[in-house]
Amino acid sequence: MKRVFAACLLSMLAAPAMAMQHHLLIVAGIGGTPSYDEQFASQAGRMAEAARAAGLAENDIVVLGAKPGGGKKPADKETLLATIARIAEEAGPRDRFFLVLIGHGNPRGDSAVFNLPGPDLAAGELAEALEAFGERLVTVINTASASGPFVAPLSAANRVLITATSSGREYQAPLFGEFFIAAFATPDADRDKDERISMLEAFDYARREVKRSYDGEKRLLIEHALLDDNGDGEGSLVAGEFESDGALAHRVYLQQPLTAEAGASGELLALQERKQALEQSISELKRQRDVLEHEDYYRQLESLLVDLALLNRRLRAEGD
Repeated sequence: MKRVFAACLLSMLAAPAMAMQHHLLIVAGIGGTPSYDEQFASQAGRMAEAARAAGLAENDIVVLGAKPGGGKKPADKETLLATIARIAEEAGPRDRFFLVLIGHGNPRGDSAVFNLPGPDLAAGELAEALEAFGERLVTVINTASASGPFVAPLSAANRVLITATSSGREYQAPLFGEFFIAAFATPDADRDKDERISMLEAFDYARREVKRSYDGEKRLLIEHALLDDNGDGEGSLVAGEFESDGALAHRVYLQQPLTAEAGASGELLALQERKQALEQSISELKRQRDVLEHEDYYRQLESLLVDLALLNRRLRAEGD
């Protein structure tokens, strides 16, 4: 077992760097009232701005709005599904796709829908559309009410799912989306101080701020965000690098990966590639925890964590 794992690690560390592009689709659904329309449009705009600050090219950011105009296309189901299909067709084999749904949702039996002008988007319809990405990494953030039922049908390997609620019964407008989007411009959300916000860090920050808001108003917490990234279809209320969910989200960033074209040195690119391989190795090791001897598992984990800490120190020095 140890020889197999070591061979996998060496192959990942030796793998040549390949170009990777990030693609972001933001959908601002129908608000139902002018105040919600304005809120959802504002959140969509700030999410797009966060993506620009993270290095995404303008043509890799698509915003669909319930009220099109100002560069936004209509957020109807036909346009949304067609946009997903187009991005999946044009994206490269290592490209990553991020989908952010901002708006209202409703339960539909055991499932749920995301409210759009015209026909709503069902969880199953979105799951079918995302199949076009195959094994490429996909991140879906559904900040709508009653969004919890989206987890089970969308769950798959190499996929990060975040919902604002844990079930369809949590149908009141949640606060989660506001805080999740704010995380990308909030230094306090950067818990490991690497000047990037991972999907796990944004999830944790939003979850904490939602609770703080409810506590501050002495109200009972009525929304419970979920994160699923291990493909088991069961989201977790508490996620973390060493929890059942959170290892993948911990190493997924909105930031566009460093490239030589953007001025990154060859040494910095090599260090970044090695960091990604080490983080993946840690996740792979954790999945083997039950089949490895206790002491062997922790010995390998400690070695990888030390290597990662030293590598992060070198990356910070390169960035100064």
